[in-house]
Amino acid sequence: MTAKQIIDNSFDQLVETLRKTISFDTVKSAACEGAPFGKNNALCLQYVLDTARQMGFDTYNCDGYAGHVDFKGTGDGVLGVLGHLDVVPANADDGWKHPPFDGVTDNGELYGRGTMDDKGPMISCLYALKALKDSGYKPAKTIRLIFGCDEESGMQCMEYYFKKMPFPDISFSPDGDFPVINIEKGIYQFTLDMGQLPREVTEISAGTRTNVVPSSCIARIVNDFDTKDVPFTTDGCKVISAVGKSAHGSTPQEGKNATWEVFRRLKELFPEHKAFAFIADKMCDYTGTKWGIALSDKDSGALTCNIGTARTENGRLILGIDIRFPASYTCDDMLALLKKTTPYDIIPNHVAEPLYVSADSFLVTTLLDIYNTATGQNARPLAIGGGTYSRCLPNCVAFGPLFPDTEQTIHMPNERVSLDTLRTMTYLYLEALERLSK
Repeated sequence: MTAKQIIDNSFDQLVETLRKTISFDTVKSAACEGAPFGKNNALCLQYVLDTARQMGFDTYNCDGYAGHVDFKGTGDGVLGVLGHLDVVPANADDGWKHPPFDGVTDNGELYGRGTMDDKGPMISCLYALKALKDSGYKPAKTIRLIFGCDEESGMQCMEYYFKKMPFPDISFSPDGDFPVINIEKGIYQFTLDMGQLPREVTEISAGTRTNVVPSSCIARIVNDFDTKDVPFTTDGCKVISAVGKSAHGSTPQEGKNATWEVFRRLKELFPEHKAFAFIADKMCDYTGTKWGIALSDKDSGALTCNIGTARTENGRLILGIDIRFPASYTCDDMLALLKKTTPYDIIPNHVAEPLYVSADSFLVTTLLDIYNTATGQNARPLAIGGGTYSRCLPNCVAFGPLFPDTEQTIHMPNERVSLDTLRTMTYLYLEALERLSK
């Protein structure tokens, strides 16, 4: 039986394994013993490793930070596949058709947080690996599936893991787009201290993660503030609120940032407050043009920026900002430009230099050939604003799972994958594992 036939025969089992991994709410939470990113993250990692061990693979749990599954090769060298089990928050009241951690199949589509980012692709790779093993294939390189637990919140998992384990010789991450991504923009995430709020503003709240476009924003104003067009709430405050549409922070143009409407209204109500004016006039723009930080280059395209979070802290307004900048610039370049254009305190949080792997490299040309042969296309490598594990190690690129011209639901309500797409991506990962491990 061929490896592809084995995938077909075990596809229902693949889906069931994916449903189980989705059932773990792996949003980063408080650390506890053996679980640096929260209990559910550790439990999900152990479940995946136990499943792989039952398939006959060697496994390794790296203190709950990450783990790997090995299909031993006949020679030297390691082919790495890096993906993550943690997810961004999902609110069931935020327009989900099915509960985000139930893994419901509806009309040929599997719903749930992580179906595309990144539990679905990694379980797909696990079953592709099993199919190779069960077909009798003997890889020259050891094939190592590496499962991280903190990709969405800073990638500390990989930093810890690679202090204990060597880098693979060649790798890909199923955490981006097809056909293949050889350029990832730089990431500059930072906190912006906008200073003291007006006495009348008691709270501003929006967003849960810097790398997500916030779908709601609220500002509370004391009830004796002199304006008649701001409604009271039951607690006697006046409230300004807005509803937007969430999206991945690397593609903010695909969402609607709820903070924009609120800050523009706050500027009207408090015209003397410089921070509200700065935000409304300069920061309510995905391109950075009004802010004076717009950058672009031929290969990786234009900079994007996103107000991801807003909160009050000791009467001060604190914003969480996510910027993705072109690959021809550095993090130092980005900071220098921000300091030049921004009269507020900038506190860097998570920053990452751009990734660039030559389009003519063996890794990129092989993955591109796999995709183009399977689809009959003549696609070229991509540049994206997203950040994957690829930038954690040398000689690594992102390969799938998002196909061109398909709806992007990553980091959004109703994240889902069609079962047909899940099967197709498993075929592609099967081919990649075989070709790159010879």
